[in-house]
Amino acid sequence: MSGGAPTEGGSGSGAAGGPRPVRGLSHIAIAVREADPFATLLVSAFGGERGEEELLDGGALRVVFVHLGPVTFELLEPRSPDHAVARFLETRGPGFHHVSLEVADLRDALERCRSAGIKLVDEDPRRGANGSRVAFLHPKSVGGVLVELSEAAKGAK
Repeated sequence: MSGGAPTEGGSGSGAAGGPRPVRGLSHIAIAVREADPFATLLVSAFGGERGEEELLDGGALRVVFVHLGPVTFELLEPRSPDHAVARFLETRGPGFHHVSLEVADLRDALERCRSAGIKLVDEDPRRGANGSRVAFLHPKSVGGVLVELSEAAKGAK
């Protein structure tokens, strides 16, 4: 790792000497067939707090957030058999889907990833939950893990 401790707000010196594009962990996404029972389990077992809920991709995907202290889980419940998460569940079953990293500037983060040789799933940002903009990185480029980069909506957080 490069030197320089992060300063307040998470903007320390990055490997290229500029500000670090990642502010922190946005959430961990888990693919489920039904979000409500798992959300209830997380709340009762770990003292979590049920958060926002939203329909994405034209209603084809329901997302439910559960906050556990500093960690947020995003439960992905497909509403259409044609959605990518439905296909994921068919082939892999319920479980870990992706990790989401919060970035200050999504376009800049994508360019840095592209320059570093990381294959992008999304060349351009798309709409995410809570008004965020998101883009995914290909798992073959980042240790076999699907990584989402997320820029919070202006005025959020």
